[in-house]
Amino acid sequence: MVDKKLLSQANTLFPRKIETVLRNSLSQKGIIILLGSRQVGKTSLLLRLILYLLEEEKIPSSQVVYFDLEFPNILKQINHLYGDEFLNLLRAYGVDTESPSFVFIDEIHYLDNPSSFLKILHDHYPDLKLIVSGSSSLQIRHKFKETLTGRKRVFEINPLDFEEFLGFKNSPLHKRKKDINLTSIIREQNLPDLSELKFLFQDFCILLEEFVVFGGYPQVVLTTVVEDKIALLSEIHCSYIRRDIKDFAHIENIEAFNNLIELLALQIGNLVNLSELTNSLNISRPTIEKYLFLLQNTFVLSLISPYYTNKRQQIVKSSRVFFHDTGLRNSLIRNLDPLPGRVDRGMLFENAVFNELHKHLDVLDDLYFWRTKTKSEVDFIIKTKEILPIEVKYSPFKHSDIPSGLRSFINTYHPSSAIVVTKDFLGKDMVEQTHIFFIPAWAI
Repeated sequence: MVDKKLLSQANTLFPRKIETVLRNSLSQKGIIILLGSRQVGKTSLLLRLILYLLEEEKIPSSQVVYFDLEFPNILKQINHLYGDEFLNLLRAYGVDTESPSFVFIDEIHYLDNPSSFLKILHDHYPDLKLIVSGSSSLQIRHKFKETLTGRKRVFEINPLDFEEFLGFKNSPLHKRKKDINLTSIIREQNLPDLSELKFLFQDFCILLEEFVVFGGYPQVVLTTVVEDKIALLSEIHCSYIRRDIKDFAHIENIEAFNNLIELLALQIGNLVNLSELTNSLNISRPTIEKYLFLLQNTFVLSLISPYYTNKRQQIVKSSRVFFHDTGLRNSLIRNLDPLPGRVDRGMLFENAVFNELHKHLDVLDDLYFWRTKTKSEVDFIIKTKEILPIEVKYSPFKHSDIPSGLRSFINTYHPSSAIVVTKDFLGKDMVEQTHIFFIPAWAI
């Protein structure tokens, strides 16, 4: 049974692209686990899935139950219930446990032993479908003493991508963007016909600049007043990074931890030099490595590794750092000024492109960067069955000017395709047998 107020709230929520996959998973075996940072929209997805079951699949309301473990009384109620005891609780709520039923649990990691709780229910009660969420893969890993191998499907919930951002903004450009994406361009080895859209390029760019500055946290996107957006980002920063992560990891040197995050936020796109960080922050290398591991596993940032085939000629050790949400990053450095006038606009634009690539990568794809010891470089390399180099340039283009680093990579590896992501330029060129596509960032 689900509270009517929650169902009423679910009716007002915007859809996410991942919902189609999640809906299909509801009829498949296995526990569904949604992972992502706070405020990223996990609860909204759970509520929309509940609404889907009730309204489209016509599941009786008595067979759908929702628990939010952020409420202490609810957590206390189910924290030490296993197997039959939990089934008795469901029966008390009116659930027919002999028929298919759906149990949604928000913030599952608050349970003392969530892995045993889920394993017992999954293994012994096949009519029970479990859909749960958690705010930290590290917390999940720490609390899940059982691996649940073969029993779970894990989905990472990211901040909105640009297409979803347009939908949440109720922009008429949303429908035009849906048919344009990097995957279709590469698959078809051709650019879409954007002749109709050339008059809308400026409109796309204006919205993209807002997206780059304020990021993709759903509530931030839905907020229209700039001061309120800034306040929301500050709240996410304080509640998630300064409190949740700090408390879970039992970080003693809070000042050093916060200083590290701010220093990394100022270095987006750059190589992470552990020795320099150690000297700047006056903390040990193992402590920095621990903090970096923590930040990666709590969906704050990613470190991407170099792509190489020749250790003598190419960078093989250092990683580059990118934040998962540019709005959160900008809040950390206390700069939410408009994009065009910022001195860090190129770095910020590149980080936004990283986020779009990260959100759309297939599970089998890997994302790297390429840099030689002679300073030739390409911003991103996507490795699937083939390799796809992607260079990002925020500066204006008037014609298809191929960056020297990209040309060097093409001469070395001969990929079938390459991408130059631009601010607002669309075009196509060739180097040897490589198709080079110049694509506005809003179109990827």
